[in-house]
Amino acid sequence: MNEFNNLYEFINLAQKNRKYPANTAHGRRAALKLFETALHPDELESIGLIEERMKEIYLSVISKHRDTFSIQSLNTYKGRLLKVIQDYKKYGTDPQAFTRWEIKLRKQKNKAILPDNIKDTSVSSPSFAINRHVYKIQISLDGDLTCTIEIPGKPTKESISIITKIINSLDS
Repeated sequence: MNEFNNLYEFINLAQKNRKYPANTAHGRRAALKLFETALHPDELESIGLIEERMKEIYLSVISKHRDTFSIQSLNTYKGRLLKVIQDYKKYGTDPQAFTRWEIKLRKQKNKAILPDNIKDTSVSSPSFAINRHVYKIQISLDGDLTCTIEIPGKPTKESISIITKIINSLDS
């Protein structure tokens, strides 16, 4: 068995032992699969060679997959591969180090939390509560149709100009 396959086993072990969350493990496996397509047989046998030749390997991956992936995505996969190699060298070769491995919890970005049952909010539904003054203009149209416009309490002349241009463009 080649040393590159040890990386797959390491990811599986790390996931089973809650060192990698499932989505992290999945992303790292995907990076291994992608880079494996560009590795030579001798590189599959040595992680050190992969690190040593990473620049050439990465250029090979780009040339093979440039029609399928963006350069930014390929760079992300490269980072994931290097992180797996780093973790493997640090924790995968020594069982004692693996047991001492402290995982770092990522802090969640402050996102608006919506109830689980709300997937999308219709444009016609009322907006969430706003903690500032807003002018809400509701215009009755033909039949039962209405148009609602919400404007900040003190709109600038530039904002009013933009709104006016948008409404005028509806006439075309």
